[in-house]
Amino acid sequence: MLDDRPYMRPEEPRFRASSMQQTWSGWAILLTINVVVYILQLLIDPKYEGIFAWGILDTSVLSWLTPVHLITYQFLHGSTSHLFLNMLTLFFLGRWLEREIGRREMIALYLTSGIVGAFVQFGLGLLAPDLFAGPIIGASGAVMGVMGALARLHPRQEVYFLAFFVLPIRMKWNWLFWGSVVFSSLWILSAIQHEARDQVAHAAHLGGLLYGAFYVAILVRNGGLMRFFPGIPRVRFVSNDPAKGSRATRRRNWRKPKVVDAAEVAEGNFMSREVDPILDKISKQGIHSLTERERKILDKARSKM
Repeated sequence: MLDDRPYMRPEEPRFRASSMQQTWSGWAILLTINVVVYILQLLIDPKYEGIFAWGILDTSVLSWLTPVHLITYQFLHGSTSHLFLNMLTLFFLGRWLEREIGRREMIALYLTSGIVGAFVQFGLGLLAPDLFAGPIIGASGAVMGVMGALARLHPRQEVYFLAFFVLPIRMKWNWLFWGSVVFSSLWILSAIQHEARDQVAHAAHLGGLLYGAFYVAILVRNGGLMRFFPGIPRVRFVSNDPAKGSRATRRRNWRKPKVVDAAEVAEGNFMSREVDPILDKISKQGIHSLTERERKILDKARSKM
């Protein structure tokens, strides 16, 4: 009965779709937007004196554009090194995390981490405006949220990295997470003690980190962020598809994602449409990569057997 399933036929070669026809990952979409925006900013407004100045978030003042700035500031950067460090971190950690939580959750986590980081910066700006209030830009808070979530998902797993791109270091995610929290907190306390303003938004970093931990502790184990927004449509980005022509460069499916109940469809259709892709995903990425929706579908399938 299972002989017709591709993952049960190891003797047959597997062929993946061309990389030019595969759906874009969430981290890749975010990284591309950041790089493209930075290139445009260098070409059009290199000193943030024109149109790109409208995207900066100023934590010293609230305006009707502040909700927009909470998003736009995450895609602006002050220098090439600033962009490079953030995107390098997003490249390595985003790919890893997205395999566990999915593309839409990855994008939602990035954006909400940046927003929470901005609110923390806003809060300290109210308490000490001379030290913490002012314009901020950069994806650091959002990227720190990604790191915080990954660290809390695998607290005891060891990670290898090069400190200052020279010194090899091996430590557990748990140590890296709490070390980053302590580091950001000490910088904030030092600024308060010495009344010295820093050019780095450490409060936004700290807010993103803590939100990443909150995301894992409260949200990801209960269905994630997107369960609060069931009406948001799925957006599917694809690269060039010669079979469909140039109009297929970016395709959108505006239908709401439908959770299929095993009782609503015939057993054969349910297995082929819902269960087979999940089992195939487990064989490729492991059971830890399943979303809450996929786990529920497997539970329903077991109850039918």
